[in-house]
Amino acid sequence: MSNLWSGEPFSWNFVTDLRLMWALSFMRNAFEAGTVIAIAAGIVGYFVVLRRSAFASHALGHTGFSGAAAAVLVGVQPVYGLLLFTMAAGSGMALLGTRASNRDVEIGTVLAFTLGLGLLFIGLYQGYATQAYSILFGEILGISASQVSFTVWAGLAVLVAVAVVYRPLLFASLDEDVAEAKGLPMLFLSLAFLLLLAVTISLAVQVIGVLLIFALMVTPAAVAVRLTSRVGTAVLVSVLLAVTSVWAGLFLAFYLNAPVSFFITAIAFGEYLCVRGAGVLRRSAFLQALDAAEPEGVRSLRDAALTGAFAQGLLLAGTVVLVPTLLARGTGSWASGELWDHARLGVVLLLAGAGVGAASYPLYLLGFRRLATASREFTRPAYLMVTGTLGVYLALGGLDLYLAGARLNLTGYALAPVMILFGVPLLAVGVVLAVIGLYGQAVGSWGAGSRYDQVVLRSGAVLMPVPVVGNAVAFLGYRRALARGAALRPSASTVLPE
Repeated sequence: MSNLWSGEPFSWNFVTDLRLMWALSFMRNAFEAGTVIAIAAGIVGYFVVLRRSAFASHALGHTGFSGAAAAVLVGVQPVYGLLLFTMAAGSGMALLGTRASNRDVEIGTVLAFTLGLGLLFIGLYQGYATQAYSILFGEILGISASQVSFTVWAGLAVLVAVAVVYRPLLFASLDEDVAEAKGLPMLFLSLAFLLLLAVTISLAVQVIGVLLIFALMVTPAAVAVRLTSRVGTAVLVSVLLAVTSVWAGLFLAFYLNAPVSFFITAIAFGEYLCVRGAGVLRRSAFLQALDAAEPEGVRSLRDAALTGAFAQGLLLAGTVVLVPTLLARGTGSWASGELWDHARLGVVLLLAGAGVGAASYPLYLLGFRRLATASREFTRPAYLMVTGTLGVYLALGGLDLYLAGARLNLTGYALAPVMILFGVPLLAVGVVLAVIGLYGQAVGSWGAGSRYDQVVLRSGAVLMPVPVVGNAVAFLGYRRALARGAALRPSASTVLPE
């Protein structure tokens, strides 16, 4: 299929597409700088969410626009003005309000003043301030090699600084009152945090822009804290979400010729929306224990494992059939419908595998819900399966929207490009959430293996990332558990009848 917008070839050979993209120096620069910025934003963003400082990040982003305008006025790179103004504004916020929970008035005061300065600088500039205005929405595809080098060194400085103040900053972020009572230097920690935030925002606006800064600085961390309460895991998840959003956004923007910021924000927002929706379901009656016998839950899990293994087998077979056809085509792109004509069996196997796989997720969810009657420890796998189930159907919906848009584009339908642009992020978000569901299957299988004293089930949990094998081994474990009857090792959290 050729690019619907700019004429860049897009094939179904992912390796070829990556090679074509990375052959261009500006795309290599964008990936290098974007990765460093996403890592820094994911780590610092976790503390932004923990300290409830989203307004501070918003204000510093807008302050950065004023700094970029000042830099353009004096004839230097906008990033230097960004750094200077955001660091000065962050220092002012810290000195005017030492406690993060009571700093809104100070932030608003500094924000109003710096925005006034930005208006003044733009008014004084005689030319057209293209570089300053590009800060509003980001321009990572225009970043130079020297800017990449500057970004890398600045990002490393942020990571080193976070490592130095990590423990006291985490303590102060979790409970300011106790930290102050323990004698921690609250003013210093507040100043250090806001300076780190200022530098990170100065880097991040190159990717996402001032007006969309929340997509990298807040959204991945907000998703992470809803998925796990463990600090290290939450930081890792935040970084992974930020990095994958940037990578996916760059890839899609290159082949669909649309703004990078749109794809990054769409993917991040989709992830947040799905996790929030799963959280609502988790608190609702939907995930409460069902009035069902425990063997019914194990039976559902056995059927789910068998269905999952069959689905993965179909997907694997479809891939094996399809790959030689793709490789034979080489670097050439596929016209609409041509893939179906040349590799019909492979496409049918992949579609069948996707359909059967979509049925296995609700079966896993039903099984863990039923097991929650006997032990509350299965509530967590059920919650993860809600997320995964949402992801599977989002991926199918995104794929359907994309294919429908590609088909309608041949007829000149005006909304076809929009369908494609929204279908691709939905597909990407769905795949990510479906992987979370796969993790839920592994967690639940390990718990069931411990409850029923089944080594086979625990082995299936470890092998769950391996296509076909993990689900097949889990199926054998659930079948043995059914044969043995009641749980041999009841959990301490077992729900007893009143």
